[in-house]
Amino acid sequence: MDNVGKVEDIYASNGEATSGFGLFVLSNERVEYHFREEDMSLDEAESYIENYLNNLPDETIYELCKKMCAWKDDVLTECPAMKCPDGLSDAQGRDILRFISVSDIYIYRNPYDKNDTLFGASVLAGMQWEFEDGIEIIIKGKEVLEVREFLGYGEYAIWEENDIR
Repeated sequence: MDNVGKVEDIYASNGEATSGFGLFVLSNERVEYHFREEDMSLDEAESYIENYLNNLPDETIYELCKKMCAWKDDVLTECPAMKCPDGLSDAQGRDILRFISVSDIYIYRNPYDKNDTLFGASVLAGMQWEFEDGIEIIIKGKEVLEVREFLGYGEYAIWEENDIR
């Protein structure tokens, strides 16, 4: 990551988090990564980005695209008059990726087990359509848990209270 610095985080015990910019390989975009140093070091965050987020296996990308297409289809079914770019409504598989734009990725440690070495992420993206809320992709390790509209539950969208190793 570069341009690493402190940012306000009202949920952190010290009121701040760390952010920096770097490549997100899946969308081939420069995004802003966020994490709390009270939860992980810069080295740990960069390791998760390099070894997990930017190294997703084909099966994970397939599952992500499948969930993203299902979510997109549900939204378009609920709002059939919504304007969207040519090709989006028919997009399936990896074709969906060309319609998203990732802006921020929040990296979290399990809030119920600070000894858990598996990190998770909330990937925030927009899509080229009139839907007003952004997309949130919830990832635990290299597993895509969910694709949904942005709800902002952070680490509590990744782990449940019984997720103790």
